[in-house]
Amino acid sequence: MSKLKILCICILLFVMLACENKSKTVSLEKDGTLYEITDQASFYYPNRLSIDTSSDNVDAVHFIDDDEIMTYFSLMDDTDNLIEDMPDLYQGQLEEEGASDVSYRSITLDSGLECYKFYGKYSSSGMKFEHVVFFTTECTYALTYQASETVYDENIEEINQYLESLTVHY
Repeated sequence: MSKLKILCICILLFVMLACENKSKTVSLEKDGTLYEITDQASFYYPNRLSIDTSSDNVDAVHFIDDDEIMTYFSLMDDTDNLIEDMPDLYQGQLEEEGASDVSYRSITLDSGLECYKFYGKYSSSGMKFEHVVFFTTECTYALTYQASETVYDENIEEINQYLESLTVHY
């Protein structure tokens, strides 16, 4: 019986140490690159991603690697929607674009911005995503990440630090 207890304790310690080693804190200044959009917004993106200059979409900036895409975009809003309705409308838009299992929660970034974090998956491609979105009455600002499920699961803890570096100057 005592050997079984020792074995269980060893397994538990091994699992705890393995989980602890996965935690990775990045230095945004060292491991990332600052990207600034004039007086509008700024954020960091990982050095392993490169700016996609082949995109025709001038309203968005894409940072890519093999299985990863980080995107920044802002959308002007000339509707009379209330800010408190915007998260549900944004979720509906994601679902309309083919996302499934979409959920969101409110977060406060280190910059003090009250944002929303959206999670989900595009069923057709198997890509998982996370969006950090800041809503104002005039504009929606979003910094997004999507990757294949395996890459997403491996990198999301690190990527969250970049997503949460979003600063909007409004």
